[in-house]
Amino acid sequence: MDTDKIIQDLNRRFAAPLPEFYQRRIIFWYDEDKEFQDKLDEVVLENAKVIALTGNNAFSVKKLLSVDDLTTNYLVYSPCVYNRPDDNWLLDVELYSEEFRADLISIWMDEMGLISNPAMRKQVKNYRAYFNAKDRRLKVSTQNKVPETPAQLHMAVISWKAEGISKSGGSIPIYRRKSKVMRLSFI
Repeated sequence: MDTDKIIQDLNRRFAAPLPEFYQRRIIFWYDEDKEFQDKLDEVVLENAKVIALTGNNAFSVKKLLSVDDLTTNYLVYSPCVYNRPDDNWLLDVELYSEEFRADLISIWMDEMGLISNPAMRKQVKNYRAYFNAKDRRLKVSTQNKVPETPAQLHMAVISWKAEGISKSGGSIPIYRRKSKVMRLSFI
């Protein structure tokens, strides 16, 4: 996703009407891979200020958002990854704020209608090569029931791979027995 498209999308989201009882909008831009960290200076929004988390300024950002300025819209750029929820000083603010992601995995997950959580993102990353084909992503979104857990997504991908192999007359490894691989062949 290019910077101009990101800015347009963010400006559109900040211009949208606020939910009832809200006085402002806070959007957290999650970028764990730091793909856009060097382009953050190019992001100038019409109706919001941009704050970047550094890992050392969480307390001052929390004070700004919770005490000092209660009316201004903010985009909070977060390249930080927290192992435990207790480590995230801004968790309470994040819970009532909106989420934004601009990486390829997030775009694919939105396209497929998958729930965005860390476990599901990890599973989609594991199948990055498989989901690189648009028709495979379309297969997920057109299912009667879209996978809701990483295990369901894993099983769906394996079944689609098996279906493709069976159509081509190939074989699928079933299980390993010491040094032999047992295979099931489709004729």
